Amino acid sequence: MKTALVIPIYQPCDKALPFLSTIDPSTFERIVIVDDGSGEKYKPIFDEIGKLENFIVLSYPDNHGKGYALKTGFKYVKDNLPEVKGIVTADGDGQHALEDILRVRDELSEKGDHLVLGVRDFSSPDTPRRNRFGNRFSSGYFKMSTGVKVTDTQTGLRGIPENLFEIAITTVGDRYEYEFNFLNDAVRAAKLSQITIKTIYDDNANSHFHPIKDSFRIYRTPILYLLVALTSFGIDFGLFATIHYFGPTELPWEVLVPYVGARLVSGPYNFVMNNFVVFPGSEGFGRKLGRYAFVFVINMCLGLGLLYLFDYVFPENFGLTLLKVFVEAIIFIVNFFVSKTFIFARKLRKKRKGEAK
Repeated sequence: MKTALVIPIYQPCDKALPFLSTIDPSTFERIVIVDDGSGEKYKPIFDEIGKLENFIVLSYPDNHGKGYALKTGFKYVKDNLPEVKGIVTADGDGQHALEDILRVRDELSEKGDHLVLGVRDFSSPDTPRRNRFGNRFSSGYFKMSTGVKVTDTQTGLRGIPENLFEIAITTVGDRYEYEFNFLNDAVRAAKLSQITIKTIYDDNANSHFHPIKDSFRIYRTPILYLLVALTSFGIDFGLFATIHYFGPTELPWEVLVPYVGARLVSGPYNFVMNNFVVFPGSEGFGRKLGRYAFVFVINMCLGLGLLYLFDYVFPENFGLTLLKVFVEAIIFIVNFFVSKTFIFARKLRKKRKGEAK
């Protein structure tokens, strides 16, 4: 399999040029370096990189982020190198050993249509605590979200087969969130191979990752979902408590009237916020509305049934409003994954059979 190497670089460190100089030009069909708006100060370094055999440097004036740089490289390969059937990506800050880059290339050539990840071993005692915690959280969330176990969701060393080129180019995100979003899309469209690579730490001296801002971008969806869910619950709970206080006191109306009344207000608010804020990349408003209505009715019946059951079984131990909090907590977690994978699922663009390459 003919492969290309794509490396995004922003304000290269002093290791970049020496490292790139060690790459045998014959190991890849083309080595594409993307200058992510590093500025005039770094132009001499990119000029030297461009003189290396079989290298090409793509530059643009403003910094857009790692995801944007990767997609720029992917577009170049797809449009100009039709003979290339696989792309290997690596970081330009010295985080990946050359031997591991070549191992990912070989694995990609062998597996053909698999997404290949070069994953780091975070169990080592030398791993910084913040890195270990961040990886465990990210991997756990990814497993719950997709059902796929990935050891290292933020690795920049990846082998991307041709059948994923279109997804790689169209995945949402321009900065560090892009790699997580692409991985989320890719595991739904291709098989996955993971190989363990060396873990190289340099006290994050060359990293441009901003812990708060970039972490929000990566976990934007669950964070916004939680905020929308809390505000939806506030509306729902407030109306429920008000109607329950002034409404009927006989079962089943004591439960039915406040529950349904509150849901008929909080439900539309929840749909609109999820559609336009939490999952903005999803497609087909009518289909989403239909799916949401279907799940909405099921949730309402389930919640109403549980609330009625608990109120009947424990009439003297708990107040109805407290029972509602308990019931909604049960439904909340399930609803996130139903919303993400069913109601507001983003349609992936795949190469159709027979489409020109």
